[in-house]
Amino acid sequence: MEKEPEMSSDVVLVALDDNSKKASGHPYLWPYDYYAETVKKITNGKPTSFGMDIIFTNTVDATGWDKLIDELGVSYMAVNPYMVKIGDKANPLEVSMHRDIIKELTLEKLPIVGSQDINHVEDIIYKTHPKLQEVSSSLGFANIQPDPDGVLRRLPIVAELNGMLVPHLFLKLLCEHFAYQVSNIELASPYKLILHKFPHGDDVKNLEIPLDGYGNMLINYMSFDKIQYQHKKGEFRYYSAWELIQHRKALNFKEKTVLFGDHSLAARDSSPTPLDGELNNPLIFCIAMSNIINESFITPISGSATIYQIIFLVMVLLICATRMKAFEFGLLSIGILILYICINFILFINNGLQVQLLNVLIPVLTAASYLLIYSVYYSQVKMGVLEGSLQSYLSPHLMEKLKNDPGDMMKPGGVRKRITVLFSDIAGFTSFTDQADPEEVQKVLEEYFSEMTSIVFEKNGIVDKYYGDGIMAFFENPEDGVTSAQTAVKSAVEMQEKAVELDKKYQAQKRFPFAIYVCIATGYAKVGNIGPPEKVDYTVIGSVVNKASRLDGPGDPGDILMDEDTFFFVKDDYEIEDFGSHELKGFEKLVQIYKLKAGASA
Repeated sequence: MEKEPEMSSDVVLVALDDNSKKASGHPYLWPYDYYAETVKKITNGKPTSFGMDIIFTNTVDATGWDKLIDELGVSYMAVNPYMVKIGDKANPLEVSMHRDIIKELTLEKLPIVGSQDINHVEDIIYKTHPKLQEVSSSLGFANIQPDPDGVLRRLPIVAELNGMLVPHLFLKLLCEHFAYQVSNIELASPYKLILHKFPHGDDVKNLEIPLDGYGNMLINYMSFDKIQYQHKKGEFRYYSAWELIQHRKALNFKEKTVLFGDHSLAARDSSPTPLDGELNNPLIFCIAMSNIINESFITPISGSATIYQIIFLVMVLLICATRMKAFEFGLLSIGILILYICINFILFINNGLQVQLLNVLIPVLTAASYLLIYSVYYSQVKMGVLEGSLQSYLSPHLMEKLKNDPGDMMKPGGVRKRITVLFSDIAGFTSFTDQADPEEVQKVLEEYFSEMTSIVFEKNGIVDKYYGDGIMAFFENPEDGVTSAQTAVKSAVEMQEKAVELDKKYQAQKRFPFAIYVCIATGYAKVGNIGPPEKVDYTVIGSVVNKASRLDGPGDPGDILMDEDTFFFVKDDYEIEDFGSHELKGFEKLVQIYKLKAGASA
């Protein structure tokens, strides 16, 4: 099919519009005489078929009514409308209540249809006037069925009435146009109507009209500029009723089907459409006839195909959700839905295939939202478990840096920084382990490590590792200052105070005297993720580490010893004494050592 349908030149619309009423001097109720004159002009044009989409109601002034009946009788080709109430279930109508119209429909030898899932006539709410029935060639119901949002996207092309398949006005008019027997129509399924042996040019064919599953044909609208209200040969023609009456000579309607409809403001016979706002219903019927003549159909996807699409999309999203991060899955879900919409738009434009997008998008969006929420929740739970596990290996300060800037923290290699390194170990621990039970040794170490590590963590220090009974920690400087030495010394003082408390506790338990050495050195070191790819540690490398580990040699249990660089940063805050220069293993020159006086505090 073409990308956009065309109006068929076989179709002519004669409209009783507001201009006709105004020009005739009757802006509200048009006299029957004018209706009769319009019918006469149409009949004289010798169309192949002629339909009346006009509801005639009783009026006080019946002048001209007989003339209208006479003119319709002369043509005896008009297809007149009736209106029905459409429902979901087949409930046979009482023949006695609608004897005249049911008798008329039965004479047309309409196809027999079962109780399929299509439109069913529950009642006839407007009957064509008996005199109109007498002079009509046939009848067709003229209902419209807007969607829940009020937009008219489909027409009930057929419906079931007492087991008969009754055609809509526009379908009946088209059958009359091609001299086609309605009895050849077959409702193959709620999704397909077949017009067997339908005239098609110089040949006949089985014309299949796609339905929406309820006996409705989707209207393939065209843009308004394709609806050409012109009188040129080979184009769709439109005449106002008054314009037709004013023509002195009969117009040529040969090989045309003419629909005469009232779409004046008083008739209120118009509907919102998807493309060009409101269009009058007679024009919409002409568009529907053009769709059939040009075979420019919209084919709705069946309900089962829609379910398969939903299942497929949900399965794709489920697989992606299990293999991707939440953010990536969210982006992919949006991409999949946009791609799905674009594919369906292309199929609609090029092939006339229509998917009920909301029926697919709502469950798929619901599934995607659920999977996204679950993915976020699962990732948070997983992160919480990971964070809880990492807290056993990393200090809180290091953990915070990892969460705030994981990219920087995970970079391999290290950065040269000025830091302060602190070493602590237990005095006389070797002799204690020789004498004590291993379980008792473990309890002492666990309590010692726990207490001292807590102090380091409180000062945002990083515990690098444990050496037997020793603790190695280091303190980094913030970006806006140099405070690592002061922080390390404060930690050392608290550690010695805690050691005194532990000693009193152990003495009361008849254990060995408990005391620790604490040594501090400040200097430059390489800090970062160091080691081979198989085993990387966030640690420090440099001579300052060796210096801190050797400072306890000359000291006594309970001492806090520091090097000259550390002394420089804390000398104004504590009472510190010169401990002299000492030889330290691994250092060629003597190292100046300072000792924090007992009981000294900032």
